[in-house]
Amino acid sequence: MQRILIVEDISETRCWLADVAAEAFADCDITVAANMREGIAAVARGDFDVALIDLGLPDGSGLEVMRNIRLLRPETICVVTTVMADDANIVAALSA
Repeated sequence: MQRILIVEDISETRCWLADVAAEAFADCDITVAANMREGIAAVARGDFDVALIDLGLPDGSGLEVMRNIRLLRPETICVVTTVMADDANIVAALSA
């Protein structure tokens, strides 16, 4: 079973990503977080195979979630799902 974390503040997008993940991985276990703090707490509580992370969160950056994943769960595959496509965010995401 795949364990997937979705960190996204927009509820419609969060639901859409969860639906896509559920279709792609029939028996997956999906955990959702609406902000940075919830995402970091989810990472501390469990292992994930994949994390779909928005960079622009209301209480901080998805980069902080990625950094926590790298420290606590380095085997997790992180996928940035964001509309913030400027060079600074792309470089920061690749560095994290």
